[in-house]
Amino acid sequence: ELLFNNVTLRSFNFQFDLAPRNQKESRVIKNIIRTFKRSMNAKKNGSVGLFISSPDVFQLSYKTGREDHKFLNRFKPMALLNMAVNYTGSGTYATYDDTTPVHMQLSLQFQELNPVYAEEYNELTEEDGVGF
Repeated sequence: ELLFNNVTLRSFNFQFDLAPRNQKESRVIKNIIRTFKRSMNAKKNGSVGLFISSPDVFQLSYKTGREDHKFLNRFKPMALLNMAVNYTGSGTYATYDDTTPVHMQLSLQFQELNPVYAEEYNELTEEDGVGF
């Protein structure tokens, strides 16, 4: 009892290297960054904006091809808590002619919305890998 204070929510950090090779990939990266920025913020509800709605909820999974990875851990629904973009991923500022940085690092911090309980492991099968 002395060691247990409360149930904790798990956090996960992910980092991605982004290096566009052409203008099309540059636009895709810009859209990825904008989508995450938009999704992590509250939304105005209605035209007056008196009420707000929660940010988007994410359901992440590890993939191998198109299938879920059969060994790695599972995730519960999550919120994106923090996002950072390093526009000088290689340690120096360099851009293409259209001002797109040549190397960026995208860091995302997610937190699950619900805790994991021991009883949930009773429902898992061999196909569910190591569980949560």
